[in-house]
This record gives sequence, structure tokens and C-alpha cells, in this order.
Amino acid sequence: MKRRQFLKTLALGTAWGAPMVVSPKILLASEKPSETVRLAYIGLGGRGKTLTGFTLNNASTAALCDPDQERLAEARGKFPEARARRDMREVFDDRDIDAVVIATGNYWHCLAAIWAMEAGKDVYVEKPLCMNFREGRAVVDTARRLGRICQIGTQMRCDPVFHPQVQKFLHEDKALGEIRSVRVNRIFARKPIGSRSTPLPIPETVDYNLWLGPAPEEPLYRDALHYDWHWMWRTGHGEVGNWGAHLLDDCRNDIFQDRIRMPKRVLCAGGRVGYNDAGQTPNSIMIYFDTGSIPVVFCISNLPDKDNPRSAGEVAGPTSGYVAYCEGGRYEKRWGSAAAFDSDGKKIREFVGTDEYKGGGTHQQAFVDAIRQGDKRLLPAGIEIGFDSSAWYNSANTAYRLGGAFSKTDILAADKKTDGQLAAALADLEKHLGRQGYDVSADTFRLSPFLEVDEKNECFAGTHAAQANRLMEISYRKGFEFPA
Repeated sequence: MKRRQFLKTLALGTAWGAPMVVSPKILLASEKPSETVRLAYIGLGGRGKTLTGFTLNNASTAALCDPDQERLAEARGKFPEARARRDMREVFDDRDIDAVVIATGNYWHCLAAIWAMEAGKDVYVEKPLCMNFREGRAVVDTARRLGRICQIGTQMRCDPVFHPQVQKFLHEDKALGEIRSVRVNRIFARKPIGSRSTPLPIPETVDYNLWLGPAPEEPLYRDALHYDWHWMWRTGHGEVGNWGAHLLDDCRNDIFQDRIRMPKRVLCAGGRVGYNDAGQTPNSIMIYFDTGSIPVVFCISNLPDKDNPRSAGEVAGPTSGYVAYCEGGRYEKRWGSAAAFDSDGKKIREFVGTDEYKGGGTHQQAFVDAIRQGDKRLLPAGIEIGFDSSAWYNSANTAYRLGGAFSKTDILAADKKTDGQLAAALADLEKHLGRQGYDVSADTFRLSPFLEVDEKNECFAGTHAAQANRLMEISYRKGFEFPA
């Protein structure tokens, strides 16, 4: 209901003598401006800076929030008229805020999104969405129950021209025949995060209670507070979720047309090789997703190359993207562009993204437009999509954590179902690690069991279900408990 319509109705109700009781949440939604969406940005680190840097139509930056006073002051310098807050709950209580953009640490994403929606705000939440099935499902159900606009920040979906062309080429025209298998890559060098003998002192500029939120208060033995939480299990997802949230979601979109919600089984082998730091997540890993149809293999390496520290080596296909191997050739996808090759390796078509290059700006604009029109169908990546894709990276990480002794024989046995892609990924990692003086063995890698995903009940099933489901159960600090 538009504001003037609401006020007119209120006036008529008063004139007729009829009592009118309006809850604060309903009132807040009804007062939403029809022209300008007032946004609050929560989390002003690297991603938050990027998101605040886009120019959006019919939107204003009304509030900024971060528990780090330095980051908050820096952002306030760009938006001097915006309200500055350290506690996101003050943003949610602000009736002058229509929607929030959440770019906090991963461990905050779901709780912040739920708090915001329950306070009557629409939500743009960055990926990865959730730490487990329960959190992701709760965000989806909250958005449905309250009728909120809620979008996940996987902006590779935002191009309205690129994806329809690709899907027509691959699926309707079948220009390359049937798709046999997919190889996804993220080969990108990262530095170790350090290893301290004494706990990391928390900067005085940071309200550590608000920074932690639902995460446990534990001593940190890495060198930096910010960003490197990515590589700890309770606060991040490692590279599997950090980039898998983009690349696996992109693959689900164009290769599976979102018809495959979750993998049926997951197998992985990997390790944290050569860093000797405080990080917990693997920096080299290969993952096999059994989808029940087209097998998907995801190959990751963050270990810098000895001869070129800015590189993590070379692999089959794009170093950040994927290859679909087809009966009549292959389709290679990179960020913002793609190409198709026939069976002789000749390039037969190129696809150039129009909006994907622009990244989050177009994606955020779609969010604003959906709010103004009250139509979640305008979202390129509704929260349900984010939840479905989260099952891929969360199941892979859980499988890895269940891993035991590595066996190359077992990998090659599983490869029979991957059209050779699992063996190829292993060969790539063996070559890359060998250049740095490491081998792929039980000393460097661990091999997971096959972990089954129960899509219907959104949990793990089968032989290793009890242990896997326990790994997905996490506790929350007092004052930041997850809603029952």
C-alpha cells in the first residue's frame, strides 16, 4: 500500500469511527517510499566498500554500519549525511531504513538477514549464505513468511542477455550435443595467514563483541582479524565456499538450468599444503559432485607457484570458471565471457556478457527495482537460489572434514563415473604441487568418504550421516542466539 493510500484509509477509518490497530512492522512496510529506497550497508570491509561504490537509481545510502570505528569513519567520509552505527540492531530499529545490504563475515549472514526481515526490512545478503542447512532454510522461510524481498549476492546471475543465449545454445539448439561432464576451477594464489604463539590482540577500534556476534569467543592465532576469518571453520567456508558460491551457482544456472537443487553425493580429496599457518580450510582440493546426471568436478588451488608467486599454476580450462565437455566439443565459461569449441578445438562461437562485467552494481539495481515494484520475480538471484547452491559448498566442506587417509587408488576408482575429470583434476594438482616440492599423498591430502545428501529433508543421509550432521550443528553466543 502506498503511503498516501494508507493515510487516506486511516482517515476514512477514523471518520467512520472504526478502530484501527496497525502493528509497527506492517506500518513500517506501508510507509516505504515509492520513489527512493533508503539503504543501509552493514559491513564495510572489502566487499562492503565495493557495494557502496555503485551508483544506483532510485536509492540512497541512508545508513552505514560496522563494528570497526576506522572502517565506519572511512565510509562516512564518502557519505557524510548517512547515519553511522556500530550495532546493526540500531539499523534494524530505524524506521527510516527500507532495506539493508549485508556484507559482514559469513558467520553473521543468516542471523543478520533474519533480524532485518523481522524488523520489516528487505535484504540483500552476500554469499556464502549459510553455515549449515538449518540457517539457510530459516532465511528462506522468514522471507516467505514475511513477504520480504531477499536476494543473495551471486552477481554472476545478473546478466539478462548472456544467460538466455548460452542456455539456448547448449540446451535448446544442442549445438555441442549432450553435455557429458563439467570441470570447475578456481586456481588463485593466496598467502598464508600466519601462525602466532600468543593470541592476536584485538584492535582498539573494534567492538569485538559486535564483530563476533554469533561466533564463539576464542583466542585467534592468525596475524589479522579481518578477512582471514574466511579460512576458519566456524566463521568461513574456505575457498570452496568463497568462490564455489559463485562458480558452482553459475554452473547450476547455465548447465543445469537450476533443475538440480543439490548434489546426491560428494567425494573430495585435499589438504592445507605448504602454509604452516593457523588456517583450517584446504588450500588445494578436488571435489566430485554426483548429481544423478552430469558429473561435476571442482578443482581448487591457492598455493602460489614457486616460479610465479602471483599464480597458482595452470589447469585444463579457465583458472576461474568452468568447462562443459560435450559430445561435439566443449563450452568454456569465464567471468563475463565464454566460448564454444568444436571437437577439433576450433572456436565456433563467443559469448560476451553485458552486465556480468559490471558485477554487483547491476545486481543491486535489480534488488532496488524489485523493492520499488514489490515483485521478487525481478530478482536475478532470489534467496531460494542462494540456499540451494549453499548445499553444494557446505556438503563439500563437510565431506572434507570427515576425511581420512588419502588413497590414489580410491580416487581412480571413483573417476569411472566422472568421464575422466576426477583423474584429470588429480593430475593437475599433482603437477602443480610437484613444482613446489610437495606430493599428493597421505602426508598432504585427506580423502573423504562418499557423503550422501538428502535433498528432501535437507540434511545428510547414509553411512556417514550422523557424523556429518553433527558437524553441521553449531552453537551461538548468548545474545546472538539463532531463532528457534
